[in-house]
Amino acid sequence: MSTLTTSVSFATRTAGELIPPDSPLAAYVSVDKGTMHGEPCFKGARVPIKILFDHLRGGDGIDVFLKDFPPVTRNQAIAVIDLAAIGLVDGLRSL
Repeated sequence: MSTLTTSVSFATRTAGELIPPDSPLAAYVSVDKGTMHGEPCFKGARVPIKILFDHLRGGDGIDVFLKDFPPVTRNQAIAVIDLAAIGLVDGLRSL
C-alpha cells in the first residue's frame, strides 16, 4: 500500500530547487545545487536519498536507517521507496 500524499506547501520552494512543485517527488525529495552539491536529499533534511538505499542494500531495515538519520520521517522513507519502485516498473513497462 502506497503512503504517497501530495499535501505539501510549495511556498517554501527555494530558487535553486530543481524538483518541479507539481512533481510527486516534491513532497519528499529536494535537489538544489546550493545544498549538498545538488545531491538528491530528503526534503527538509541534508540526508542524501542514496544513503537510504545503501542501508537497505547492506541489510539494514528501515528502522535502522531512521534511527541513524532522525531528520528523515518514516513517511518520507517509505514514499521514496514507493516512488523508486513506481519509476522502475513504469520504465520497464515502456520497454
